[in-house]
Amino acid sequence: MNKKKMKRIRLAPSHRAALGAASLLLAAGFGAFSLKGEEGPIFSATVDRAAVSLGDRVIVTYSARIPPGASLRLDALVTPAPEEGKRPPGGAVLEYESPGAPVVTKSKTGDFFEWSQTVALFPFVAGTVEVPGPHYSFKESSSSSSWSEVRPPAVELTVASRLPPGQKPDEIAPKTDKPVRIPSWPLKYWVALAAGVALVAALVAWLASRRRKSAGAEPGVPAIPPGEELRLALARLAAVAEGLGDDARGFYSDLTHAVKRFLERATGEPVLEWTTFETVRRLREKGFEFPREAAFPDLLAGADRVKFGKGAATREDARQALARARLVLDDVEARQRAQEEAIARAKQAAGASAPPKQRAAS
Repeated sequence: MNKKKMKRIRLAPSHRAALGAASLLLAAGFGAFSLKGEEGPIFSATVDRAAVSLGDRVIVTYSARIPPGASLRLDALVTPAPEEGKRPPGGAVLEYESPGAPVVTKSKTGDFFEWSQTVALFPFVAGTVEVPGPHYSFKESSSSSSWSEVRPPAVELTVASRLPPGQKPDEIAPKTDKPVRIPSWPLKYWVALAAGVALVAALVAWLASRRRKSAGAEPGVPAIPPGEELRLALARLAAVAEGLGDDARGFYSDLTHAVKRFLERATGEPVLEWTTFETVRRLREKGFEFPREAAFPDLLAGADRVKFGKGAATREDARQALARARLVLDDVEARQRAQEEAIARAKQAAGASAPPKQRAAS
């Protein structure tokens, strides 16, 4: 038998690169429809930023290609165990927000679907932090009754401490007391102060008249509606923001207390007892999705950085925080008005449809 010699064909570097890219694309195309045994679809994980500081908000996006009729279900988010001596004050390395619903779209390049879900988290340990992939359950088709566990790949974050390099909190020397310096107050300060005094006087007069009118009312009922109370507090804090000094902790403490007290009175929930993470999560579970412009999580997290992390804040930051608080106030009051109008319409419709005798009795 004659053996034919095989010839080796040399490819140019550009041809080899093109051939490699084509093979990768072909493999990816088939991988979107096939399963690795019982493991499920091939996931990918991306992070909006890999280098962050303690307490920063990070968005991780998990993506997969699934065949028609398949389903993916989120079972559990995972926070890694802290290393010895690095346990954060809250106990968890990662704090998660409640994730939104996944997005599923028909692919434009094949007979499959593009599936993705975003997860927001906050790291609370400095150093290199690995974010484990969540636990998902995968069902290959709508006719199948069995679910298999699948997990996306982990992503890695580099988390920087907010303390000076190489120092622990107990090693930082306290700041030396500076001599008291009485600054010269600008004209706008006196204008703001006069406006604040006028607002306080109007509030006192309003309270006095209200008390006289409700002398026989039930004790314990708040005299000022929640929205009006927050509106007055924001007006007072606007005057304080114009004279904001180096230490803005008092301003942000008063602002967050006023906003959380308003939400507590408007919803009937103990919002003042909740942490920032609990406030965002529990209000979202109750359907309070504030406008994107309000940036409600950033409003509370930014205040925490100033109050507890001793972060700096400018007057412009304070004005922006007040604007976000006003957006929260407007959104809640709009919801309440819509609910009251719906109840009124329902009562009117019920009265119109009642028999004549019932109408006369009512």
